[in-house]
Amino acid sequence: MTVEVVSIGSELLRGFTIDTNAAFIGRELFERGYEVSRHITIPDDPSHLDKELRACLARSSMIIATGGLGPTMDDCTRNVAADLFGSGFRFDETTAANLAKRYGPNFPTIRDQATVPEKATLLPNTIGTAPGLVFSKDNKWLILLPGVPQEMKPMFLHHVLPLLGKIIPKQHVVSARYIHFCLMGEHELDPCMRNWKEKNPELDLGIYPSYGTLTLYIHTPNEQVLNGIVREIDEKFKTYLLPFGVRQNEEAIYAWLKENRKTLSIAESCTGGRIASKLTAIPGISHVFLGGFVVYSNALKQEILGVSEETLKKNGAVSAPTVKEMISGIFARTDADFGMAISGIAGPTGGSEGKPIGTVFIALGKRGEEPQVIEHHFEGERETIIEKAANVALGSFWHKIAYPEAK
Repeated sequence: MTVEVVSIGSELLRGFTIDTNAAFIGRELFERGYEVSRHITIPDDPSHLDKELRACLARSSMIIATGGLGPTMDDCTRNVAADLFGSGFRFDETTAANLAKRYGPNFPTIRDQATVPEKATLLPNTIGTAPGLVFSKDNKWLILLPGVPQEMKPMFLHHVLPLLGKIIPKQHVVSARYIHFCLMGEHELDPCMRNWKEKNPELDLGIYPSYGTLTLYIHTPNEQVLNGIVREIDEKFKTYLLPFGVRQNEEAIYAWLKENRKTLSIAESCTGGRIASKLTAIPGISHVFLGGFVVYSNALKQEILGVSEETLKKNGAVSAPTVKEMISGIFARTDADFGMAISGIAGPTGGSEGKPIGTVFIALGKRGEEPQVIEHHFEGERETIIEKAANVALGSFWHKIAYPEAK
C-alpha cells in the first residue's frame, strides 16, 4: 500500500510558511516502516485541489493531507473532499459541545467547525477547532489533518498512526531505522554504506549531513540485515552514536545529565544564546540545566564571569585562555557540575590573518578538573557558523560526558 503526503495551502507555495508538517509525517511514517511514495503541495484553490486529490487517489491507496480545514474563506479542503466521496454534511453535536466548553458558547466559528461531512470519521482536535476527517471507499483512504503543526502532530500520533496499524497489513511494513551521529562526517560512513549495499542490493540507504550532526537511514524488507548493520555501526562508531531514539545532541545531553543527576551551566559569546535556546526547547530541562550567560562584550566577560583584563588584552576574546576563564567564572557563580563556554568570530567582519572568520574556541569543563579546550575553524555565512558552532559545542560536550576516556 503506497502512501502520499499532501500539503495544502497557498502560503506554502508563496514562501510565507515553511512546510514542517510533511517532514514530520514522512519521518514518523518511515521510522515505523511505512513507505511514502510522493509529497506534493497544492494551493487553496478548489478546482486545483479537486484535480490533484483525484490524481492522488487514482495512483495511491492512502493519502494523508494537512491544511485547509479551518473556517476562513480560503479553507476549501472539507468541501472538495466531501464532493470526491459523494458526501453531504451534518451538524455534529459532540464537536459543537466541546468547542463551546473550550471557547465559550458564543464563539463565532462553532457552527462552521461542527458542520462535518456525513461520510467522514472524525478525529478529535484537543488544541484547535477543526476536527480531522477520515474518508474511505473501495480500499482508498483520504485522511485530512489540520495545517497548524501544534494541532496536527498530536492528532497524527494519537489517532492516525493507530489507524494505519489496522489498515495496512503487517507484511507490508518494512524494517527501517534512523541512526543519528555527532561529530562525524559523511566520508567516514560512506565506505561502510557501499559495502552494505554491495552485499544487500535491496537496501535503501541515505545519509543526511547537517551542522555538527549526521543522520543515516536504513530501509530494508529484511529485519536480520537491518539488525546486523546496526550491530556493526555500534561496534565501529559507538562513541559517536547518539542513544537510540535520540535525534539531537541536546537531547542526549539531557538524558545523560538526568540519569546521572548532574547539572550544567554555560557561557556564550559568538552563539548569542543559541546553545541555551536548543537546550531549553527540551521539556524537563530545568532539572539539569541551571542557565547560561550571554557575554558578548569584553566588558561583560569581565564583569559577569571575571575574565581578567590582562587575558583579554594579551590573547583576545577569541582564545583558549579566555574560554578557560569563562568556565572558571561559570563554576564561581553557579553550582553546576559541568560548564561549557564558547567564543568566536561569526563574521562577516572581525576576522584577521591569525584568527579568520569562523574561528571558534569551545571550553568543556567538569568542576574541579582542568577544562578541555577545542579550537575550530568553520566556513560559511554568519548564520551557518553560529549554527555549526552551537551544534559542535553540544556534540563535543555529550561526547565528553558520555565517553570521557575517548579522544
